[in-house]
Amino acid sequence: MQLLRVWLNQFVPPSLYGGATAWPAVSKIDAGIRGCECAEAAVSVLDRARPELYGHLRFRFSDPVAQALTLKILNIFLARYHFSARSAQLLSRPIGLVVDPSNMCQLACPGCVHSERSERLKIFDWRKGTLPEDRMAALLKLYGPHAIGVYFCNYGEPLLNLNTPELVRRAKHYLLWTALSTSLSVQRFDAEAYVQSGLDFMVISIDGATQPVYERFRRNGKLDLVLENIRKLVRAKRKLRRRNPVLSWNFLAFEHNQHEIPLAARTARRLGVNQFRVVNPFDVGWDDEAIRPAAVRSGVRRLDWFSMSNLPENWNPFPDGVDASAIASAFDRPWSTETARETGMNPGHTCHWLYKNMVMDATGRIMPCCGAPRPDADLVFANFDGGGDPFNSDKYRRARSSFTGDPAQPAGDLYCSRCEWDQTTVNIGGTEIRRYFRAADPAFFDRRSLRLLSAW
Repeated sequence: MQLLRVWLNQFVPPSLYGGATAWPAVSKIDAGIRGCECAEAAVSVLDRARPELYGHLRFRFSDPVAQALTLKILNIFLARYHFSARSAQLLSRPIGLVVDPSNMCQLACPGCVHSERSERLKIFDWRKGTLPEDRMAALLKLYGPHAIGVYFCNYGEPLLNLNTPELVRRAKHYLLWTALSTSLSVQRFDAEAYVQSGLDFMVISIDGATQPVYERFRRNGKLDLVLENIRKLVRAKRKLRRRNPVLSWNFLAFEHNQHEIPLAARTARRLGVNQFRVVNPFDVGWDDEAIRPAAVRSGVRRLDWFSMSNLPENWNPFPDGVDASAIASAFDRPWSTETARETGMNPGHTCHWLYKNMVMDATGRIMPCCGAPRPDADLVFANFDGGGDPFNSDKYRRARSSFTGDPAQPAGDLYCSRCEWDQTTVNIGGTEIRRYFRAADPAFFDRRSLRLLSAW
């Protein structure tokens, strides 16, 4: 029935057949917060809106789910206010978390921190390490009630941490969307543990359909091992009668492998992968000039139309395990009124990462984006040991101010002030916000409501 509602609401807005939606509550918040000229005023709007929003949600969800959804929605609006105001210090929490369960990787792909050239010349400051469960638990307690998702991968291979399924399960206890990216070229792999963990989405990076082509980029990778691990996952999903995780075969298109795209797509379909995605990669010529991006069109092919990345049945797979205490504590806690001096509304460019996502590697280093620290890139903004608020560290505040030219927060040597990478596309942004709330209740969170929450 829930799946039928998802499909129905893709085409027919609930308002057309008299269904109650989030629109009255969220549109009222939107109207109130757009007129705010300072953070205190924005917080006042959210505090007044909280009882009404919670009441709407409490009618459809029991606690602690209604409390969690209230927090996540209010946090999105507050983050949007700070983004529009170009605030240096934020009262909002990260909407999405990017976490490396392991900093290690068994492959040596060109352009990566783990490539032979990168490691030989020490181009990046990338440390070995495995994320302990207590550090992840502390991060989730701090930011989990307000966030909507966790992406378990940056530069490490998450499957090398044998405890990653438990880290995913912990994230689901905060009603978070979860995803990870892997080469899947690992010997020790418990497919059933990943299916049972509640993982929503798994990106499998396979850039070839034969070993000689595949290994030109995925160096040290074993294609037969990868394909066998896919079979294990598909068998585990069937055995456990689960549709999650959705499996996405991601194919980085280079000149040396573009001819194998059709064969790779057929192989993905035969194995039971849910979607096949052709991706235009970054230029890695600085590392290996023989590896050149191909001039092909990127895109996603759905191989299984009954699997979606926002599976309703997996939105809250462990209702008895939801961390009600942490959520209730966050719900009862008022927004802090401590704010830094604001520079006023500034319509100029700024980096979306600094307001939407936060990155932590396996050793607890906090970074503002998916960039890797190196001698000319000061990207370690804090070290998380379980306390404090690293999202508002001194370097975070200076980085945000560097886009507004605030003399009170000089950027100094922070790399953000001269970064030339994509500053608008984050790992967990508008697309993921829409998917998240659609999975929670596709009838209640109608298109108009989703647009207000995600289109910024």
